[in-house]
Amino acid sequence: MSILCNLKNISLNFGLKTVFKKAQLTVNVGDRIGLLGLNGKGKSTLFKILNDEVVPDHTTPPFEFHKARGEDNQRFSLFYVPQELPLEGNEDLSINDYFFVFYPELKIMFENDLEKFEQHHGWELIQNYESFLKYFNLLDLDKIVSELSGGEQKKILLSLGLSSIANLILWDEPTNHLDIETIRLFEDELSSTTKAFMLITHDRYLLSKLTKRILHIQNGVIESFAGSYTDYLQFLEESEHSKMKLLEKLKNNLEREQAWMRQGVKARRTRSKKRVEDFNELKDKVTTIKSEAKRNLDLNLSKSNRQTKVLASFSDMSFSYPGTDKSLFDNISGEIQKGNKIGLLGNNGVGKTTLLKLILEELQPVKGKIKTADGLKSQYFSQKRDELEVNRTPYQVLGDGSDFVELPDGSKKHVFSYFESFLFHRDDIHRPLKTFSGGEKSRLQLALNLTRVGDILIFDEPTNDLDLETIQILEEKLGAFQGAVILISHDRTFLSTVTNKVWLLEDGKLQNFEGGYEQVSPYLEALEMERDLKK
Repeated sequence: MSILCNLKNISLNFGLKTVFKKAQLTVNVGDRIGLLGLNGKGKSTLFKILNDEVVPDHTTPPFEFHKARGEDNQRFSLFYVPQELPLEGNEDLSINDYFFVFYPELKIMFENDLEKFEQHHGWELIQNYESFLKYFNLLDLDKIVSELSGGEQKKILLSLGLSSIANLILWDEPTNHLDIETIRLFEDELSSTTKAFMLITHDRYLLSKLTKRILHIQNGVIESFAGSYTDYLQFLEESEHSKMKLLEKLKNNLEREQAWMRQGVKARRTRSKKRVEDFNELKDKVTTIKSEAKRNLDLNLSKSNRQTKVLASFSDMSFSYPGTDKSLFDNISGEIQKGNKIGLLGNNGVGKTTLLKLILEELQPVKGKIKTADGLKSQYFSQKRDELEVNRTPYQVLGDGSDFVELPDGSKKHVFSYFESFLFHRDDIHRPLKTFSGGEKSRLQLALNLTRVGDILIFDEPTNDLDLETIQILEEKLGAFQGAVILISHDRTFLSTVTNKVWLLEDGKLQNFEGGYEQVSPYLEALEMERDLKK
């Protein structure tokens, strides 16, 4: 297999934080790579190194970045699709003109030398870009990008990445803010591409279906696994089992050797010096394996002692925003009971977040009514990290000036211990939040959220920016929570694991399905096929 690029001796430190330590990376022509790792451990930074935005530290031996210089699909060329649409300085651009933000050199050619513009595939790229925009149902290309929703802005990024003629495409969380139908369209395109790509995503369904190789950033190195994400999970399970067996064996050896070491000095003098050295090496091995063992998040989803079965209900409810003629939805009804784990689905813009605000009584219906149980406590956790002031530290956020965090069940936990239980290193507790990655901020916001009690927990895209380890623990805790949960999420695996009921908002109506996402999925696929037939 031909090599597209080869990176050697990647070392990078930000202050006292080590991101990479003599790491290595090889990318081959046609590679389909899933990039894994905890938030803040270097996934996005690796993308920036590949894109020449970040230069690794000077080391001995030095960092090397070899790029293939063959012809056509054997030559290294790269296109980086970031998580968010860069808007600063581009707020007034139309969708059409935004193309040149990612191709500034083509803009110069377009304005000064159209022949050169054509030679560099300018017309082809624009045509493909506009074609994908229409494919994702962005039809008015004169719209201003800053006025678009998060999902619409994401569709621009998808169109830029899919229309690129580069041989390696870097996708950083491409499905955030997208509805499930758009994710499926993107998935179809990526499954048929011949280009190499590297994918950072928390969408395990996408990883399982699309990737053929896994890279995992751990302890400053990049570990490579040949196989799909599903194969990798099986490998980890077997590896964890082997590791625990080895740990048990080492513990037995350690106990035997400790007994020997406790003998008197005179007795030990008759033993070999090598055995003492072996004992110290054995201790180091046990410590290393322990530190590598999976750490478990201590997510305490506290419930109130409420015995009421029906927590909230609404009937014949209609809503429209002031100044608009069209209702967002008409005569919808629903009920939230204890133990309900409801997935709220629907395309972008159909009113999912508005429905949540009505349930929270932040908005009032135009028609119909909402009933809530007396003294109902609801907690709403939005996509945004509004509460996290960037100049504060985790110690200030979680402890609010105290050494202890007060939990909803009335217990207290030391702020250092609580912080570490969310997979943070205690040395980071006094670091200002402006130095944290987006994923680390999301994890910290989750830690803050889960100090609060509620009968109904409402999550708007809770998996955005979270790493897979955190998502899996959140799934377990939501499943065990005895109150009610409402989820807006595009993460199909997350929905399948957590939900036991689905609300589908479509064409101003709310359909209730007494079954989780797994049961509703065939219906949604049939619905999508029906839409395709009408196009």
